[in-house]
Amino acid sequence: MRSAWTNAYLETLKLKKETPSRKYLKKIIRAHVRAFPFENISKLFMAEKYNGMAPIPTMEEFLKNHWKYQTGGTCFALNSCLHQLLCDLGFEGYLIRPGEEHMAVIIKDPERRGNLLYVDAGTTAPLFDPIPFHGRRHSISPFAGERLLFLPEEQEGTYTYIRTRGEHITDKKWTFSVQEEMSLEDFKPYVAATFESDAVFMNILRCQMWQPERRKGLSLINNRFHVRNGNGAVLTKHLPNKEAVLDVIHNEFKMPDLPVSSAIHSLEKKGVNLFSE
Repeated sequence: MRSAWTNAYLETLKLKKETPSRKYLKKIIRAHVRAFPFENISKLFMAEKYNGMAPIPTMEEFLKNHWKYQTGGTCFALNSCLHQLLCDLGFEGYLIRPGEEHMAVIIKDPERRGNLLYVDAGTTAPLFDPIPFHGRRHSISPFAGERLLFLPEEQEGTYTYIRTRGEHITDKKWTFSVQEEMSLEDFKPYVAATFESDAVFMNILRCQMWQPERRKGLSLINNRFHVRNGNGAVLTKHLPNKEAVLDVIHNEFKMPDLPVSSAIHSLEKKGVNLFSE
């Protein structure tokens, strides 16, 4: 059933409704990556609001928060809402858990019966297109010095995901089945784990935006601001205080409404000093 918020979602992405196709799916993914940041600032904000674990936002909550605060989220918010949007637009698909506390989307290829497409707009990796899974190795063209590989395993429908930067593997390898469908209810314990006091996103400040058409990526990790160019060149800037972080969020990310001060305050209450180095 089409959500009442679908048209508002498309307007936010600056897209019109089209017939499901691989081309349209690619347009949606790229628009989503441009519009919504990968960030944990809203996660810290929601943890304060709910005094602990916050639920995965509905499409309505996701959009209203974005309009008010310029938020996006981590994989659970970004990919769950993207999945609902795609289903509302006539695509067929389901959620999967490709790695520990991660959510991604599988879409049935609208142009090739039996073919599955991997979609992930909730990652810091440069994934801007649907990835076809047809039992063969798939390598994503390098972008900003990063390369992604999906390697088929012996068991049908099982793949290993590897992310490299230069000669180094930057993330844990994920081995997962594209056929193991999961519901939002199934994800509840994994979402809860990300709100534990020692969870990664409860102890850092993170914001990232990819700009595929400009072949550029902006990344904030605590008090380090990185600008990655399409050729792999990286400019890193040390941010000595909160004012410098706010300046980057306002003038580089162009997100003055993002509740960064609130997030920094939440981290400070936990004893996390972003500027100790």
